[in-house]
Amino acid sequence: MGHSTIAYYDQNALETTQRYESADVQPLHNFLLSGMKQGGRLLELGCGSGRDAAFLVSQGFKVLATDGSAAMVEQVKTLHPQLAGQVIQLELPNGLSNESGLFHGIYAVAVLMHLSVPDIETTLSGVNALLNPKGRFIFSVPVRRDDVMTNGFDSKGRRFTAISPDAWTDLCLKCNLQIVQTMICQDGLGRDAIVWMNVLAQKP
Repeated sequence: MGHSTIAYYDQNALETTQRYESADVQPLHNFLLSGMKQGGRLLELGCGSGRDAAFLVSQGFKVLATDGSAAMVEQVKTLHPQLAGQVIQLELPNGLSNESGLFHGIYAVAVLMHLSVPDIETTLSGVNALLNPKGRFIFSVPVRRDDVMTNGFDSKGRRFTAISPDAWTDLCLKCNLQIVQTMICQDGLGRDAIVWMNVLAQKP
């Protein structure tokens, strides 16, 4: 992930995690629950405030939560002490490895769009390598975001790579991940200019 994107989250971790904790994410949580094997071992890429990992742990899942920002990881430990020992810093795409074993499921909420297309492809290949057979990958990305400048960055210096739904499907297939289901939903923070696509993919 680009330096300027990580730098933003490092410098604004407290404000960002507070904002994430206030979002209405019930549709997303329902999507995660329905898409993952109950009680399975999950890996989260880009855990943000730890909100989604804490929810899934409360539902009986075993979660290893990761984030590229060291400051965000520290905020997770404060906000969700139940994740102690289950949250680590991991920067995409090169941080993915099989040192932690395989997972029943992997998910990445609002993170892949911060990567370049080559890094997205590298990450998807890494996801495939870390999934058990029939393992599932859920990710959410914006299908509309009006605050991104023509250079692919927002005013805060964060990268936002714009990819069409069909292009996301092609990238997943290229990395041996079959799309099972997609769901379009409104922004959990009530921002009219942002619409999200949640995608469930599966390894053969």
